[in-house]
Amino acid sequence: MSEAQKVKANGYGDSVIKQFQTLRSENELCDFKVLAQGRVFEVHRALLAATSDYFRVMFKGVMAESRQDTVDLKGVSADGLQQVIDFIYSGEMTLSGENLTEVINTASHLQVASAIDVCSSYIKSLLTFDNYEELLSIADTYTLDAVVTHWENMIHERFMEFTGTQAFLKMDGDKLSQHLAQNSIRIQSEYQLFLSMDKWFRYQASRYAQDSAKLVGNIRFGLMSEQELTAIRDTDTIKRCPVGQTLLAKGYHYHMDSKKGHPNIDDFCKVRADKPAIVMVHLGTSHMPFQITAFNPVTKNFYCLFSDVNGIRDCRVASVDNFAYICRVVDFGGGTLMSSLFRFDPRHLIGQELRPMRRLRLEFACVSHSRCLYAFGGTTEQFAILDSVECYNVQSNTWDELPPLPAPTHSLAAVSHGPKIYLSGGVSGQDRSIVASFISYDPLTRRYEAKPSMFYPRRLHDMIAFKNKIFALGGITRQGIPLYGQIPIECFDMTTNQWTMLSSTLGGRSVGHYLFLDEGQILSLGHEHHSATEEEMWLYLPDSDSWSKYSKAPQRMSLNSALSTQLYINFFQEKVSSKIMKDK
Repeated sequence: MSEAQKVKANGYGDSVIKQFQTLRSENELCDFKVLAQGRVFEVHRALLAATSDYFRVMFKGVMAESRQDTVDLKGVSADGLQQVIDFIYSGEMTLSGENLTEVINTASHLQVASAIDVCSSYIKSLLTFDNYEELLSIADTYTLDAVVTHWENMIHERFMEFTGTQAFLKMDGDKLSQHLAQNSIRIQSEYQLFLSMDKWFRYQASRYAQDSAKLVGNIRFGLMSEQELTAIRDTDTIKRCPVGQTLLAKGYHYHMDSKKGHPNIDDFCKVRADKPAIVMVHLGTSHMPFQITAFNPVTKNFYCLFSDVNGIRDCRVASVDNFAYICRVVDFGGGTLMSSLFRFDPRHLIGQELRPMRRLRLEFACVSHSRCLYAFGGTTEQFAILDSVECYNVQSNTWDELPPLPAPTHSLAAVSHGPKIYLSGGVSGQDRSIVASFISYDPLTRRYEAKPSMFYPRRLHDMIAFKNKIFALGGITRQGIPLYGQIPIECFDMTTNQWTMLSSTLGGRSVGHYLFLDEGQILSLGHEHHSATEEEMWLYLPDSDSWSKYSKAPQRMSLNSALSTQLYINFFQEKVSSKIMKDK
């Protein structure tokens, strides 16, 4: 005989409520009367107690009302009570501008939470930048937090529209300062935001003395171009605000320092975005340019942020201070290769050549750690395997030689985790065999330490660090190992010091491009799953050891030769939103 199981009748709750409606309409089994302004409402105690905290406390209490069959409510209107009781029996009420206040007053007095929520939703549907004063006053009186939150979100999502209204001009400085400090306000540019604030100050001249420091301090001058900074230099807001003059100078310094090296980074140049976006670097071919693209996970759109015609032979990418540092080997044609360090700035969508590595490297590993870039191994142009290691200091724009690898290696993987850098696999030795080695490097002591080897040797793979684990994904394994076209994911547990084999990625000869997302997921680009095509992005979920499809790139864009990182991108910024990529 099968085990007992709980079964549920669909729509049972709705049916019960309808039966209560019928009982009330026919005045059957009503055991309580509620009065307001002389009108009497026959009701059922049980339903009132189930929906109203006010009545539940009354009926359970020791006061006289608990033993009576009638209560005369003061402070509420009969019409308001009618709507709330109708709601208790049906889940519906009739609202209008004329009865809204009295219905909310009654629902709040009787503590009918669901009715208050319906009233809040109704107010949210009415709320505009023109009628906000009366509706927000109601929300403030009855502590309708959902309405206030909706109003705040309206301002953030339609901020530039908001700046053209009287509501903006009348907003007090403290409140406006709170909005300007948020990353979530959607603006076309920081320059347009400044012009709006300049208008706000001129609306009441006394604001210059009262509010200029706190408001101008929330404008991010480092996000303006040099031309925009020059355009605002002579405005009253800058002239009459010492903080504005200081921040204007910092804005200029950002651009000057960027041309020389790495600028000083703080909140004045922080991109207005709540979460980092997926940014891809496409090596480019004879038919396609070198490109930097970004993916908006909300709209599922791709944007081309930068491109040039340089042919790229090899490329590695890492991020520092929300810059993408791209170590690449540029092919100028005719067999001429040059090492290049290219920095992309998502604040202004511009790139800049910096001091390249001392040695030209192909198939090397690159990782960022403590605001430095580390380049490990690789090969020379003549295919000699390197053991040399270089470190780039972003602040000084200099490269330094570090202690060499334990063995010359190319096509290895690197990941930063905690205080150390971890390296795995690659091609090493005189016989150029693919290895399963796993070592750590301590940048402070400049020492290497051998760790337990992976189960399978692999090259051209990738590693992802997550919590106390390191995942080795993709790659090409040694000939003669029967993986039936698939190579497994391996996981190293830092607490047990052991590797574990997980599910597989396609295929035995795939090259891995992976990225860790904040949600505890690993993103895979290109041919890294048996159902994927080179235009697709897939997610690997470590907790369940499973794959799922994430998104697909425009047809014009191949992800098979793309590397990825994460940067904060303001997709609402005009110069970004105009660069959306569409299918052919």
